[in-house]
Amino acid sequence: MRKCAIVLMSSLALAGCGDSALFAPMEPTRESLAAARRSLNDTEKDAISAAVTRKLGERPRRDFKWLPLVVRTHDRVTDYCGLVSGDSVVGEYNIHDANAEFRDYYAQLTLDRRGKLSNVNVVAIGNSRSKAIPTTVDSICMQGGYNVLQ
Repeated sequence: MRKCAIVLMSSLALAGCGDSALFAPMEPTRESLAAARRSLNDTEKDAISAAVTRKLGERPRRDFKWLPLVVRTHDRVTDYCGLVSGDSVVGEYNIHDANAEFRDYYAQLTLDRRGKLSNVNVVAIGNSRSKAIPTTVDSICMQGGYNVLQ
């Protein structure tokens, strides 16, 4: 009986490690709701789009949907979530498609002492919105105060 309990507990623990966020909260924290918000400036957008593009792979053009930055810093890092167009695959070629599905991404922005962006670390990129299955990225972003399920 004890072995069954250990196997069951291990299975439940591993279930949270996958891409599904079925057990993760999908609503903002009190802190993220109370935090100020502001639009990103062009320099910040350029740095974030370059980092996301590097993570996804080069392509002639990617479309971004810019969400307001939730101004909440921890250890000089501010979490940011946004949306980027995914790839449409035709045969063996990735093509730009104006109707391509958007994917959410989670990045950590490092700010210097003056509040200027000094580094962008793209931590994770979620699935295409067409899959309609909540992911860990969705959960992190929603908890952080970002509405990525647009």
